[in-house]
Amino acid sequence: MLFVRKFFKKEKPRVYLDSIFVVPRGELTSSDEWGFLASAESFEESIRAELGEIFNLPHISTASEVTRRDLGLQVAVVGYRGGELVDAGLHPISVPIFWKPKIEIHSRLFYLDSQKTFKKYNVVERFSWSDFVGRSMTLNGLFFRYKPLYNNKDMEHLLLKACLRLVEKMKSSL
Repeated sequence: MLFVRKFFKKEKPRVYLDSIFVVPRGELTSSDEWGFLASAESFEESIRAELGEIFNLPHISTASEVTRRDLGLQVAVVGYRGGELVDAGLHPISVPIFWKPKIEIHSRLFYLDSQKTFKKYNVVERFSWSDFVGRSMTLNGLFFRYKPLYNNKDMEHLLLKACLRLVEKMKSSL
């Protein structure tokens, strides 16, 4: 019985990293970090560095003796934003405007020999409502605003959660 299982067991393909992209944001969504503050951090640089550590795979240029099962991986962060809660309107009526921190990642696995797509994946990860409301209702969130509500560590945490979900999706399809 063990011989039969070994005989029919599929050999897992080797996966090589092709490229990592972080798409820059527009001005509207980048205003959520209060970029005019001197302490504002660049989410884009932090995300790119973190992705390099998470997807620590051999680069596609190092692939030797490519088989028809070998795959290349492309990863793209197509959308990300920090969170914000602002009060807009005229006195005595005001309307809260908010957006929760979010990150959206797409990836593509493709065959190295033919460049044809094996499968595409996408993941969107957001802060929970309870975390968002809790952060927004602090002294910094409501009154002082001496620093952004969300920093690079918060975005790295969100990125890590999204990447874990992405890797699980890719792993289950291999």
